[in-house]
Amino acid sequence: MKELIICVAPYPGEKQEERFPGTMNVAQEVIDSYDAGASIAHLHVRDRDGLQTTDTGLFQRDVEKIHSQCPVIIEGSTGGAPEHTLEQRCVSFTVAGVEMGSLNLGSVNLWDGVYSNRMADILFYATELKKRGLTPFLDCFDLSHFHCLPRLEREGCISAPYTFGFVFDIPNALPYQDRYVEYFLAELPEKSNWFLARHHARGARDFAKALELGGHIRVGYEDGPFLSDGSRAGSNARLVEEVAKAAEKSGRRVVGPERAREILGIETTGKI
Repeated sequence: MKELIICVAPYPGEKQEERFPGTMNVAQEVIDSYDAGASIAHLHVRDRDGLQTTDTGLFQRDVEKIHSQCPVIIEGSTGGAPEHTLEQRCVSFTVAGVEMGSLNLGSVNLWDGVYSNRMADILFYATELKKRGLTPFLDCFDLSHFHCLPRLEREGCISAPYTFGFVFDIPNALPYQDRYVEYFLAELPEKSNWFLARHHARGARDFAKALELGGHIRVGYEDGPFLSDGSRAGSNARLVEEVAKAAEKSGRRVVGPERAREILGIETTGKI
Protein backbone atom coordinates (compact mmCIF):
# COMPACT_ATOMS: atom_id res chain seq x y z
CA MET A 1 0.00 0.00 0.00
CA LYS A 2 1.53 3.34 -1.07
CA GLU A 3 2.14 5.79 1.73
CA LEU A 4 0.54 9.24 2.02
CA ILE A 5 1.75 12.34 3.84
CA ILE A 6 -0.83 14.99 4.74
CA CYS A 7 0.22 18.61 5.28
CA VAL A 8 -2.13 21.04 7.02
CA ALA A 9 -2.08 24.79 6.33
CA PRO A 10 -4.38 25.98 9.12
CA TYR A 11 -4.61 29.75 8.92
CA PRO A 12 -6.73 31.57 6.27
CA GLY A 13 -5.03 34.12 4.06
CA GLU A 14 -6.03 37.76 4.52
CA LYS A 15 -8.22 37.78 1.41
CA GLN A 16 -9.93 34.42 1.80
CA GLU A 17 -13.67 34.95 1.64
CA GLU A 18 -14.68 32.17 4.02
CA ARG A 19 -12.67 32.81 7.16
CA PHE A 20 -12.31 30.54 10.16
CA PRO A 21 -15.21 31.14 12.59
CA GLY A 22 -13.89 33.07 15.57
CA THR A 23 -10.35 33.46 16.83
CA MET A 24 -8.08 30.59 15.85
CA ASN A 25 -5.94 28.74 18.37
CA VAL A 26 -3.30 27.82 15.79
CA ALA A 27 -1.33 25.45 18.01
CA GLN A 28 -4.45 23.50 19.00
CA GLU A 29 -5.62 23.35 15.38
CA VAL A 30 -2.28 21.78 14.43
CA ILE A 31 -2.35 19.32 17.35
CA ASP A 32 -5.89 18.24 16.46
CA SER A 33 -4.89 17.93 12.81
CA TYR A 34 -1.98 15.70 13.81
CA ASP A 35 -4.43 13.48 15.68
CA ALA A 36 -6.50 13.31 12.48
CA GLY A 37 -3.52 12.28 10.35
CA ALA A 38 -1.41 15.35 9.45
CA SER A 39 2.39 15.02 9.57
CA ILE A 40 3.37 18.54 8.43
CA ALA A 41 2.05 21.97 9.43
CA HIS A 42 2.62 24.90 7.07
CA LEU A 43 2.72 28.00 9.30
CA HIS A 44 3.11 31.75 8.74
CA VAL A 45 4.44 34.22 11.28
CA ARG A 46 1.29 36.12 12.24
CA ASP A 47 0.08 38.35 15.04
CA ARG A 48 -3.00 37.74 17.20
CA ASP A 49 -5.21 39.31 14.52
CA GLY A 50 -3.88 36.90 11.91
CA LEU A 51 -1.86 39.50 10.02
CA GLN A 52 1.64 38.80 8.70
CA THR A 53 4.32 40.09 11.06
CA THR A 54 8.06 39.89 11.64
CA ASP A 55 7.65 39.40 15.40
CA THR A 56 8.28 35.70 16.01
CA GLY A 57 7.19 35.70 19.65
CA LEU A 58 3.71 34.22 19.14
CA PHE A 59 5.00 31.90 16.41
CA GLN A 60 7.68 30.55 18.75
CA ARG A 61 5.14 29.92 21.50
CA ASP A 62 2.87 28.07 19.07
CA VAL A 63 5.73 25.87 17.86
CA GLU A 64 6.72 25.06 21.45
CA LYS A 65 3.13 24.18 22.39
CA ILE A 66 2.74 22.00 19.30
CA HIS A 67 5.94 20.08 19.99
CA SER A 68 5.05 19.65 23.65
CA GLN A 69 2.11 17.50 22.51
CA CYS A 70 3.03 16.04 19.12
CA PRO A 71 6.05 15.56 16.80
CA VAL A 72 4.52 17.18 13.70
CA ILE A 73 6.96 18.67 11.16
CA ILE A 74 6.82 22.48 11.07
CA GLU A 75 7.26 24.21 7.70
CA GLY A 76 7.91 27.95 7.99
CA SER A 77 6.50 30.15 5.23
CA THR A 78 8.36 32.87 3.31
CA GLY A 79 5.02 34.44 2.37
CA GLY A 80 5.19 37.65 4.39
CA ALA A 81 3.49 40.93 3.56
CA PRO A 82 4.29 42.96 0.41
CA GLU A 83 6.23 45.54 2.42
CA HIS A 84 8.52 42.97 4.04
CA THR A 85 12.16 42.64 3.03
CA LEU A 86 13.71 39.32 2.02
CA GLU A 87 15.19 38.95 5.49
CA GLN A 88 11.81 39.62 7.09
CA ARG A 89 10.13 37.03 4.89
CA CYS A 90 12.59 34.47 6.29
CA VAL A 91 12.00 35.11 9.99
CA SER A 92 10.23 31.78 10.48
CA PHE A 93 13.54 30.05 9.66
CA THR A 94 15.09 31.50 12.83
CA VAL A 95 12.65 29.78 15.20
CA ALA A 96 13.76 26.61 16.97
CA GLY A 97 11.67 23.60 15.99
CA VAL A 98 11.17 24.58 12.34
CA GLU A 99 12.38 21.79 10.02
CA MET A 100 11.22 22.90 6.57
CA GLY A 101 10.81 26.21 4.77
CA SER A 102 8.83 27.22 1.71
CA LEU A 103 10.88 28.03 -1.37
CA ASN A 104 8.66 29.49 -4.09
CA LEU A 105 10.25 28.87 -7.47
CA GLY A 106 8.81 31.85 -9.32
CA SER A 107 6.38 34.74 -9.43
CA VAL A 108 2.66 34.35 -10.05
CA ASN A 109 -0.48 36.45 -10.41
CA LEU A 110 -2.25 36.71 -7.05
CA TRP A 111 -5.71 38.29 -6.90
CA ASP A 112 -5.15 41.72 -8.50
CA GLY A 113 -1.43 41.82 -7.81
CA VAL A 114 1.70 39.74 -8.27
CA TYR A 115 3.30 37.41 -5.77
CA SER A 116 6.87 38.38 -6.54
CA ASN A 117 9.68 35.82 -6.32
CA ARG A 118 12.55 36.99 -8.51
CA MET A 119 15.48 34.67 -9.22
CA ALA A 120 17.72 36.71 -6.91
CA ASP A 121 15.10 36.36 -4.15
CA ILE A 122 14.81 32.60 -4.70
CA LEU A 123 18.58 32.25 -4.38
CA PHE A 124 18.48 34.27 -1.15
CA TYR A 125 15.80 32.05 0.41
CA ALA A 126 17.55 28.88 -0.74
CA THR A 127 20.82 30.06 0.80
CA GLU A 128 19.08 30.85 4.09
CA LEU A 129 17.48 27.41 4.17
CA LYS A 130 20.80 25.68 3.52
CA LYS A 131 22.62 27.81 6.10
CA ARG A 132 20.09 26.78 8.76
CA GLY A 133 19.91 23.12 7.74
CA LEU A 134 16.23 23.30 6.77
CA THR A 135 14.59 21.20 4.07
CA PRO A 136 13.15 23.29 1.21
CA PHE A 137 9.50 22.85 0.27
CA LEU A 138 9.68 23.73 -3.45
CA ASP A 139 6.42 25.39 -4.49
CA CYS A 140 5.61 25.46 -8.21
CA PHE A 141 2.72 27.59 -9.48
CA ASP A 142 3.60 27.26 -13.16
CA LEU A 143 5.45 24.87 -15.47
CA SER A 144 8.27 27.38 -15.99
CA HIS A 145 9.09 27.29 -12.28
CA PHE A 146 10.70 23.86 -12.59
CA HIS A 147 13.45 25.43 -14.67
CA CYS A 148 14.81 27.35 -11.66
CA LEU A 149 16.04 24.07 -10.22
CA PRO A 150 19.22 23.67 -12.36
CA ARG A 151 20.36 27.16 -11.34
CA LEU A 152 19.84 26.38 -7.66
CA GLU A 153 21.73 23.11 -8.05
CA ARG A 154 24.65 24.83 -9.81
CA GLU A 155 24.83 27.39 -7.02
CA GLY A 156 25.00 24.55 -4.47
CA CYS A 157 21.86 25.74 -2.69
CA ILE A 158 19.80 22.56 -2.91
CA SER A 159 20.23 18.86 -3.54
CA ALA A 160 18.07 15.73 -3.75
CA PRO A 161 15.81 14.38 -2.38
CA TYR A 162 13.38 17.14 -3.31
CA THR A 163 9.94 17.99 -1.93
CA PHE A 164 7.67 19.81 -4.38
CA GLY A 165 4.31 21.47 -3.93
CA PHE A 166 2.10 21.78 -7.01
CA VAL A 167 -0.07 24.83 -6.31
CA PHE A 168 -3.24 25.47 -8.32
CA ASP A 169 -6.33 27.67 -8.25
CA ILE A 170 -4.68 30.83 -6.89
CA PRO A 171 -7.05 33.61 -8.08
CA ASN A 172 -5.90 34.80 -11.53
CA ALA A 173 -3.17 32.15 -11.71
CA LEU A 174 -3.19 28.59 -13.11
CA PRO A 175 -6.47 26.74 -12.48
CA TYR A 176 -6.46 23.05 -11.69
CA GLN A 177 -6.82 20.40 -14.41
CA ASP A 178 -5.81 16.74 -14.20
CA ARG A 179 -3.67 17.11 -17.31
CA TYR A 180 -1.75 19.99 -15.76
CA VAL A 181 -0.68 17.70 -12.92
CA GLU A 182 0.59 15.24 -15.50
CA TYR A 183 2.56 18.03 -17.21
CA PHE A 184 4.12 18.92 -13.86
CA LEU A 185 4.98 15.29 -13.20
CA ALA A 186 6.79 15.08 -16.53
CA GLU A 187 9.17 17.79 -15.24
CA LEU A 188 9.70 16.23 -11.81
CA PRO A 189 13.37 15.31 -11.15
CA GLU A 190 14.39 11.90 -9.87
CA LYS A 191 14.34 11.43 -6.10
CA SER A 192 11.37 13.79 -5.69
CA ASN A 193 8.17 13.74 -3.67
CA TRP A 194 5.22 15.98 -4.48
CA PHE A 195 2.20 17.47 -2.77
CA LEU A 196 -0.95 18.85 -4.37
CA ALA A 197 -2.32 22.12 -2.97
CA ARG A 198 -5.54 23.60 -4.35
CA HIS A 199 -6.81 26.97 -3.19
CA HIS A 200 -10.58 27.04 -2.65
CA ALA A 201 -10.56 23.24 -2.67
CA ARG A 202 -13.85 21.47 -2.06
CA GLY A 203 -12.68 18.71 0.22
CA ALA A 204 -11.05 15.37 -0.45
CA ARG A 205 -12.86 14.93 -3.76
CA ASP A 206 -10.59 17.60 -5.28
CA PHE A 207 -7.52 15.48 -4.50
CA ALA A 208 -8.56 12.23 -6.16
CA LYS A 209 -5.92 12.58 -8.87
CA ALA A 210 -3.12 13.03 -6.35
CA LEU A 211 -4.25 9.92 -4.48
CA GLU A 212 -4.36 8.01 -7.77
CA LEU A 213 -0.93 9.16 -8.97
CA GLY A 214 0.94 8.67 -5.68
CA GLY A 215 1.18 12.31 -4.63
CA HIS A 216 0.83 13.72 -1.15
CA ILE A 217 -1.78 16.29 -0.11
CA ARG A 218 -2.01 19.70 1.57
CA VAL A 219 -5.33 20.85 3.03
CA GLY A 220 -6.40 23.47 5.55
CA TYR A 221 -8.18 26.77 5.97
CA GLU A 222 -5.41 28.60 4.12
CA ASP A 223 -6.53 26.78 0.99
CA GLY A 224 -10.24 26.20 1.55
CA PRO A 225 -12.65 25.40 4.41
CA PHE A 226 -15.13 23.13 2.64
CA LEU A 227 -15.68 19.39 2.73
CA SER A 228 -16.61 17.28 -0.28
CA ASP A 229 -20.34 17.53 0.42
CA GLY A 230 -20.13 21.33 0.27
CA SER A 231 -20.47 21.85 4.02
CA ARG A 232 -18.04 24.01 5.92
CA ALA A 233 -15.51 22.16 8.08
CA GLY A 234 -15.66 23.29 11.70
CA SER A 235 -11.92 22.76 12.07
CA ASN A 236 -8.78 21.99 10.12
CA ALA A 237 -8.81 18.53 11.65
CA ARG A 238 -12.07 17.74 9.82
CA LEU A 239 -10.41 18.59 6.50
CA VAL A 240 -7.49 16.31 7.34
CA GLU A 241 -9.79 13.57 8.55
CA GLU A 242 -11.75 13.55 5.29
CA VAL A 243 -8.56 13.18 3.24
CA ALA A 244 -7.35 10.39 5.53
CA LYS A 245 -10.62 8.49 5.02
CA ALA A 246 -10.47 9.00 1.24
CA ALA A 247 -6.89 7.73 1.26
CA GLU A 248 -7.92 4.55 3.02
CA LYS A 249 -10.64 3.91 0.44
CA SER A 250 -8.19 4.45 -2.41
CA GLY A 251 -5.54 2.13 -1.00
CA ARG A 252 -3.18 4.76 0.42
CA ARG A 253 -1.76 4.50 3.95
CA VAL A 254 -1.43 7.73 5.94
CA VAL A 255 1.93 7.96 7.72
CA GLY A 256 3.03 9.90 10.79
CA PRO A 257 5.80 12.49 11.12
CA GLU A 258 8.59 9.99 11.84
CA ARG A 259 7.98 8.11 8.60
CA ALA A 260 7.35 11.39 6.73
CA ARG A 261 10.81 12.59 7.73
CA GLU A 262 12.32 9.41 6.33
CA ILE A 263 10.42 9.76 3.05
CA LEU A 264 11.33 13.44 2.63
CA GLY A 265 14.94 13.07 3.80
CA ILE A 266 14.60 15.44 6.75
CA GLU A 267 17.41 15.31 9.29
CA THR A 268 15.92 15.51 12.77
CA THR A 269 18.91 15.85 15.10
CA GLY A 270 18.38 18.67 17.58
CA LYS A 271 15.44 20.21 15.71
CA ILE A 272 12.53 19.21 17.90
